[in-house]
Amino acid sequence: MQEAQLLSKVIDEDAFSVLNRFNVDVTDFPTLGEVYLFVREYVRENKQSPDYRTVVGQFEQFEYIPDVQDSFKYLCTRLKALSAKRRAFELLQHQAAKKFSELSGDKFIQWLKEETLRIEATTLVRFDVGTNYAVNGEERKSWYEQAKESRSRSYIPAPYPSLTEALGGGFEIGDYILLMAFTNRGKSWLASHIGLSAWENQFGVLHYSPELSKRQQALRLDTLMGKFDNVKLRRGLLANESQYFDYLEAFTPEMSMAPYVIKTMEDLPDGLSVEVIEADLQMNPNIKMVIIDGFNLMNHGKGKMRDSMSYTSRRLRQLFGRYEVAGLVVHQTPGAAEKEKRKSDEDGCRMVKPPKLTDYSETVAVIQDAATALTFDAGDGIGKISIEKAREPNVGKVIELVCDFNVGLIRETDVTDLF
Repeated sequence: MQEAQLLSKVIDEDAFSVLNRFNVDVTDFPTLGEVYLFVREYVRENKQSPDYRTVVGQFEQFEYIPDVQDSFKYLCTRLKALSAKRRAFELLQHQAAKKFSELSGDKFIQWLKEETLRIEATTLVRFDVGTNYAVNGEERKSWYEQAKESRSRSYIPAPYPSLTEALGGGFEIGDYILLMAFTNRGKSWLASHIGLSAWENQFGVLHYSPELSKRQQALRLDTLMGKFDNVKLRRGLLANESQYFDYLEAFTPEMSMAPYVIKTMEDLPDGLSVEVIEADLQMNPNIKMVIIDGFNLMNHGKGKMRDSMSYTSRRLRQLFGRYEVAGLVVHQTPGAAEKEKRKSDEDGCRMVKPPKLTDYSETVAVIQDAATALTFDAGDGIGKISIEKAREPNVGKVIELVCDFNVGLIRETDVTDLF
């Protein structure tokens, strides 16, 4: 009945495109799938829907229902609900029992979750029909007023004033930010400094650091904020340990500071995935910046690595926008690109020169998806950040830094540094 009603209304109103808008396809027509396919092909070839008599004559099982008054939104929603119920029944009746006997408990739960999410995704009805620019002047005015009132909370300042200015106010909430560097050049320190700056400006931070332990990452933040020698801090050999203890007294629940949540492999027994990040954001609504220190260390699922990484990147971009967080994704530039650059140096010495976006590894999707792309290089106390992609007209601008990571020193150069 539901299938016939919807197809009859589509034919009567010559509105097959509505089905695409509401994410309805052949899988939602278990009894009239052939009719759906016939109408779809007819529209493709003739640019209009067939006459109902043509369809009835072709398919005896199709019961044409004239003058259906229900809206397309209602009809599509109801059909999708039936699809969800049917697929859930098939999952539980035919697949779940077999998988339950084959998999361990935790693996079965993970499989069941993935299959349920797949059903949810394929039976979701989309209602977004776009924005009519010709008539939404009042809405655009409200956007402007809102931006004017909340600008200070829409942009997260970088730790370096010149970078904040060059990006038009810093990292915008909802954006995907890419940070790329060669291995062992201090990109994790830089990412931590960006996170710390966000936190000091009262933006909640969720920091994934798969390469470090929870202790190592926390102590890096102590080094950056309190300027405590990192090597001595890790070994318990601080000469000024009383000063460190005094510094730690400020970190208590009573202080009511913005959250800075650190998650490392100790907290990620099944690896870091988009699902894990989304669950964490749901549990921590005060988060405004997410740092993923190691895109290549994420769990990208099965299949070809390049395709899987591209899919992960696309999903991250959507996730950052949906939860209104600035997402900083740290990715490694391959060593082969650095070796090529070394060959061109006349004196044989390695020059501090941030990589280009063309030096990407594994997948170009991270570059395409990012609203802002920064590259970084450091050596002999000198650091350089290059703006490789941005909304502002400052692509190619290089921010020069003075760096001594072990004592927490990362700052812009000034006149005194030149003498």
